[in-house]
Amino acid sequence: MAAVVAAFTFTATPATAAKQDRIAVLQRQVKALQKQVKALRQEVDANYEGDGCLAAGTADAFQGTWGVIDQIAQAVQTKTYFGAQTPVNDFNACAGLQPAVPRSHAVPPQVGFFSALIDWLHG
Repeated sequence: MAAVVAAFTFTATPATAAKQDRIAVLQRQVKALQKQVKALRQEVDANYEGDGCLAAGTADAFQGTWGVIDQIAQAVQTKTYFGAQTPVNDFNACAGLQPAVPRSHAVPPQVGFFSALIDWLHG
């Protein structure tokens, strides 16, 4: 009986060790995947913020253009085509970028906002 127990113990140990090795490998792989998922999530979040900022900045540029059209129309035709504009809410997307990208409501619109956003993209 002792020989049977000894034989069983001898054959079970390598199998148990192999199983533990596979578990250790899988645990390392899971940790590596968790790091990758975290990094990807941060990139997705940054992309979402950048897209929101770009949309708001583009709206600012359009509204600035409409403001210039209204200024010219007032001077030449005493007419207003677009009227007062309300800035769109970017939900702090531009301020949340690192470095922050300042929005501009300049009339006439200027490209400084887009330059700052491009700098952020390549930073």
